[in-house]
Formats: sequence, C-alpha cells, structure tokens
Amino acid sequence: MNTPTEISNPSAIQRASWKDSLKRALQAQPRLWSGYWRTKQQIRRVLLLRFFLYDIRHTLKAMYWGEGQADRVTLAARLLFNYHKLEKGMVMPGPRRMFGVEPALAVIILCRLWIATGRPRSDPVFIGAIETLAAYARRLQESALDLSGIVLPKVLAFLNEVPERSAQLITPQPLPTSRVPGLGADGTSFTELALARRSVREFQSEPVPANILTRAAEAAQLAPSACNRQPCRLLIVSTDEEKQALLAHQNGNRGFGHLAPQVAILTADEGCFFDASERHEPYIDGGLFAMNFILSLRDQGVGSCCLNWCVPPATDLAVHRLFNIPQSQRIIMLVAIGFEPPDCMVPRSPRRATSDVLLFYKN
Repeated sequence: MNTPTEISNPSAIQRASWKDSLKRALQAQPRLWSGYWRTKQQIRRVLLLRFFLYDIRHTLKAMYWGEGQADRVTLAARLLFNYHKLEKGMVMPGPRRMFGVEPALAVIILCRLWIATGRPRSDPVFIGAIETLAAYARRLQESALDLSGIVLPKVLAFLNEVPERSAQLITPQPLPTSRVPGLGADGTSFTELALARRSVREFQSEPVPANILTRAAEAAQLAPSACNRQPCRLLIVSTDEEKQALLAHQNGNRGFGHLAPQVAILTADEGCFFDASERHEPYIDGGLFAMNFILSLRDQGVGSCCLNWCVPPATDLAVHRLFNIPQSQRIIMLVAIGFEPPDCMVPRSPRRATSDVLLFYKN
C-alpha cells in the first residue's frame, strides 16, 4: 500500500504508472506474460533461500553443548539426555547385562555441576536424575553386573552425598495405560476426542481460566520428546494490545484472531539439542507437544486454532524482541484459545482416504 508521502510524490506516481503500463503490455502477449511470470516466480524462490542463512546462524549459536556449559536450559537437557539412557537400559527386554557406565558417570558430573551452580535441588529434573541413579545402582547390585567395580562404587558414593528423593519419580514404573479412567481397551474415548477436536474460529470473550490452561500444559508435557529433553515452552498472551501486536505478525488469523481471549506462543528451545544433526527436532517435539495441548483443551471444553508461523526472519526477530523470548527458543506456532459459542460452526475439512495415508510395506 502506498504511503501518503508516495502518493504526493510525482516521481513515485510516474514509476507506478510505468510499471502498470509494462504489465498491461506483457499481459497482452500471452507467451511473453507466461515467461515473465515463470521467471519472476523462480527468482522469488531463489531469493527466499536466504532465509536458510537465518536458520544456520540460529543453529550455530544455540545447538551446541560446550564442556562445562551450565546455563539452566542446556544443563537440564544434558542431564535428562544422559539419565534417560539409563532409564531405557533398565526396561530393555532380554537377559540382564552390564550397561550405562558412561551415562551414569556423566549424570554424576552433571549433578555436581547442578549443585555447584546453585540450581534448585528440589527441581524434578535433578531429583529424577538421583532416582534414576538409585534404580541403576539397585539393578547392578541385584543382578551382580559390576563385579569389578567399574561404576557402582562411584554411584553409591555420590548417592550418599545427596538425600533428595521422591517416591513419585521412582523409575522404571509399570505401564499406566490400563489405569487411565474412561480409556477403553479399544481406544474409543480417544477416538471420540480426536473427532471432537476441530479448528475453532469463533470465540466468546470470556477468558479461559488459568487452571484449565495449566492442566492442558501438564498434558502437553506428557508428549514424547527426543531423549525426554522437553524443549517446549508456552507463553500465554492475554491483553488486547499484546494480542493485536502479536497477531499483526501472523498471516492466517484475519477475521477471527482478534476474537480469541488468549493466544499461546509455542516455542522449542534449541539449547536442548547438541548439534545441527538434531535441527528438525524442535519442530517434531513442538508438534507432538501442541497436539497434546489442544486435545486437552478440547477435553476441557475449550476451543483452539493452530496458527502457522511461516514468517521472514525479520518478523521472527521482531516477535522475539516484542515478547522478550530468548533467541534460542524457536517459535513453532501460535494457538488461538477460547470458549466457542453454542452455535459455533466449523469447516467439515474432509480427510484423505485412509488408504492414501496408511501403507503396508511389502518387499
């Protein structure tokens, strides 16, 4: 759109007139117009590749685990990454055998770093590490797997230094599926929930209570993530001014976004990943997290609409600055949240034939 300054500028008007004349001349020649249009589109595609430079800079800066790196996000991710190896080893089928020496020693080192840097020892990430080491020590003792004392004495010595324990975090545990109320063996309840979940584009003005959002966030935390590193974060935006500023940077909320009483910014912290080989993980983990979040909202009677975050680097940077989001946190999507009115209508949105989606491999 032309600004008032441009409209009053004769040279600007002349340039616009020249472009319009050229465009009309090309359109009068179908072959020339077709060639011009294809060339313009190809040039645009090539120019957009510069967006990858932003991704490369992002990845180089954030996806790196340096020796002794002790910022909270990375330290927690490294701790989770290593003790999850021990957790997985303790539930593997087959004969019990020696395992986990390197990750066990790494967990001890990282726990000491956690304590030395003043991180809260009540944090479930830290206590989970201690409980995992305790379970690992029991496994080695019960199965006589470390007769030469490679790692068990060091684990036991460290456990004597840390009294923190939590019965709720004892690992491993029995599969809890059968104890979930209302979930039948045939999965009927979940299917009904999945069918009920639709993208809502009409909302009542009443804000969603914090306890409902908290419960949905807790459900989202149960989504799988790479080595249980849990990189995702939710930032809830509630005031009209802040919502307007946020939604002005997103290109898919026209006509309804302003009606949502709350909008969530879903991010994934790249500091939870050790190098560029994991460059896709923020989006994979973010998508899984988002699905649990919006299904839980639906289960509690709350509507939602996922809003894409397909923006140029400048827009991404602007929103990071506007809401004080650390640069290491990748914005995955926005989610419009609110109670829908009783007469709310939603698109039918037909799905593809299942035969197009589900394929059975045959050699």
